[in-house]
Amino acid sequence: MKRKILSIVVLLVLVIGLTGCGSNKKLDDLAKKINNSKTVKNYKEYDYIIKASASKDTLTITSKVEKNTSKVEFKLKDNILTNENLTTNDLVLAMLMMNAVGQTYGYKDGEISQNMNAFPEEYQKYSLKEEGLELKTSDEKISIKIDLSKKIPLIDMNSFYLKPEDFDIISDLIKENKYGNQSGKLGNISYDVFINENENTIQIGQDEKLEDSAYKSILSALEVMYGKETSNRFQELYPKFVEGKKTVEEFTIEKDYKIEDQDDSMFKDTEIVLVTIKNMKENK
Repeated sequence: MKRKILSIVVLLVLVIGLTGCGSNKKLDDLAKKINNSKTVKNYKEYDYIIKASASKDTLTITSKVEKNTSKVEFKLKDNILTNENLTTNDLVLAMLMMNAVGQTYGYKDGEISQNMNAFPEEYQKYSLKEEGLELKTSDEKISIKIDLSKKIPLIDMNSFYLKPEDFDIISDLIKENKYGNQSGKLGNISYDVFINENENTIQIGQDEKLEDSAYKSILSALEVMYGKETSNRFQELYPKFVEGKKTVEEFTIEKDYKIEDQDDSMFKDTEIVLVTIKNMKENK
């Protein structure tokens, strides 16, 4: 009888060992990637503790800062990881999960979240069937569904550039004969366009390296400020970026331009080009 009981115990141990105590290998892997991520390690230095764990069908991420604790759970069913009741307060934890999924397909830690932050509207056009992602937002509510069997495609940042309609504030300033500026960021392009009495400037910064999309953004700004003819003339004078600083006619272009307090500005980690246009009136 004792031998029979012992055999049953051994069999149970083997079964439990083979099933991983009810765990899921995919979710275990995601939890490990989250716990080892740069974000979690950096937050820990500020006593913001984040920890991920996995069970058979649930990936749980908890966070604790001071006395405040929060938790999000992503349920897995047929390769689809889902949480349809997230809020904007859960975004950090949700992004950690998405970065971990991306890492399983070879993306760098943080690469998906950086891309999503640059193009949030484009990602909302994705579908679960095509790209493996369904992202819905309504007020402060967020719903995320991810197909773990698919590699979520990143948006090509260099395919996006500022078009004439994006410089709406500059257009209004010109119509109202006023001075001022418009600044902002689109994808990996940071910009500041300034209209002044004696000269106007176009400052474009692009993450790491200036690409064709930055050049096209300059042409768009010139079109709004002076018209299509002037934009075309600039393109003839400067068919591509020049090294250093150069002046041709009324246009001065300066690549690798440096600004004060660049590390504290939206131009941090960008290569900057400055275009200065002298003694020209804005397009009326």
